[in-house]
Amino acid sequence: MHAFKGRKETNGMVNKQFMLLFILFILIVTGCGNRGIPVIKQDVMDKKVSVLMLSSPRLSDAAKQSIGQALLNWRGEHFIAFDWIKDVNSLDDSVGAKLKANTYDYIYVIGNELIGPANGLIAQGLTTGKWTLLQSQLDSNGSVSTVSDQASTWQIDAQQVENLKTKRIQDLLAQKATVEWVTRSDRPIPSVWAPSEEADHIVLLDNNDQWFQQLSFQTKQHFANWVIFYTPVTEAQVQKAKTLGVSVLDISNALSAELNWIEILNNRLAMMTNHGWQKGSFPYSEKELLELKIK
Repeated sequence: MHAFKGRKETNGMVNKQFMLLFILFILIVTGCGNRGIPVIKQDVMDKKVSVLMLSSPRLSDAAKQSIGQALLNWRGEHFIAFDWIKDVNSLDDSVGAKLKANTYDYIYVIGNELIGPANGLIAQGLTTGKWTLLQSQLDSNGSVSTVSDQASTWQIDAQQVENLKTKRIQDLLAQKATVEWVTRSDRPIPSVWAPSEEADHIVLLDNNDQWFQQLSFQTKQHFANWVIFYTPVTEAQVQKAKTLGVSVLDISNALSAELNWIEILNNRLAMMTNHGWQKGSFPYSEKELLELKIK
């Protein structure tokens, strides 16, 4: 009888211990569930941002890699949803259809050759999203030629480009070089470089099929050792001038730029998270433009 009573008390203690362990297990599991699994708060979900990224096939591999890493970071760390259409050759009807079918808070266009077509899409009013256009390289005129006033356009500082071009020419003239200039009437040579009495050192390309023959004659007449193209021209025209046996400078294509895409995209992220988007044209910052130099 005493043995049975002892066993009964022992079983009761085991049951109590089991219940305590079970309750403790439930508390641990519940606690782990809150701490181990990321929980997205409702206010974060309500503020979730969506992005459409359109990028040119002419971007460097490093630039494309930076874009991919940035988008993954935006999604993983900041809950920003994205669609990325890479290597876009043209902003055709398929892009327009995507804008109609989806709601995007921000649309990014990266690549000089896509900026002009993007202006056309913006004008159609296919989306209420905010457009950001990003110059990817130097244009022949040093800046994005066509800019929509409804977009936020970021580009290499045109004045900085002109300053470097000016310095390159001044350094050349300081060496007492004899120069023949090739330009167009809408881009006259500054008088400080080619005074009026040296007008016969200038060849105008406007409606001038004989420009090369004229350049050849003047180069020999003046014993010139440099030809400077002061207006955008084709590579074929530059190569033709080189056959004259003198040094040739295409000033419109004399510079190269290296952009810091990690910094550029980090700043675009800050703009989104801080609601700092603004329309207009803006120069890249010193950190965004790693290097601008004479080739």
